Parts: sequence; structure tokens; C-alpha cells
Amino acid sequence: MTTEQSVFELQAELCKTMSNAARLKILHCLREGPRCVGDIARATHLAQPTVSRHLAILRSRGVVTAQRENGEAVYRIGDPKIKRVCDLMREVLADQMAGQVQLLQTLHDDRHRHPSTQAESR
Repeated sequence: MTTEQSVFELQAELCKTMSNAARLKILHCLREGPRCVGDIARATHLAQPTVSRHLAILRSRGVVTAQRENGEAVYRIGDPKIKRVCDLMREVLADQMAGQVQLLQTLHDDRHRHPSTQAESR
């Protein structure tokens, strides 16, 4: 495997890690600051074992880190750039949705401009 291929493989692995809605919810929760598993579970409305399982995956990929504080693990986002990645994904999503809304509006306007075409097609 070439260096270029290995970079793409690593990038794909990071994308796979980020491609789960529960993990994205957890990351969104951790944007507010470090939290323990129980706090994350309450904030995300996910079961504690589910949160623990996803945190282990995020941790194994270096997306989050954990530190023991007062006898419990406290998790935080491992690299501030992860927040930017999430923000960029949401911006892309918003742009895509805006395009869809614009298309629907155009279809709606056309439908009301040409009502006889609609009746003829039935």
C-alpha cells in the first residue's frame, strides 16, 4: 500500500467513526465541555451502555480522550478540529437542504402557474 493509499484508508476510518448518529450526538454533547458517561447519557437520551460502547469507539480512534477525575472517567473531545469537522458537515447539510427547499418552491410555483397541465395528466 502506498502512502497515499494509507492516508485515504485512515481518512475513511475516521469518516466511519463519525458516521453514526449516536456518536455525533455524543460529540455534540461534549462540545459544551468534559462530561462523565452518566451525564452524557442523560443529555443525549441514550442508554448508558450505548454511550459507553460508542465512547470506546471514539476513544480508540482518538476522537475523544478520557481522564479519571474523582474515580470516574471524564470524556472530552480530543482535538478541537473535530468541532470544526462537525460544523462543516452541518453547513454542507444546510446548503443541501436549502437547495432542496428551493427546488420544491420552484415545483410548487410551477404547479400553481400551470394548473391545467396537472388536470390533463390525470
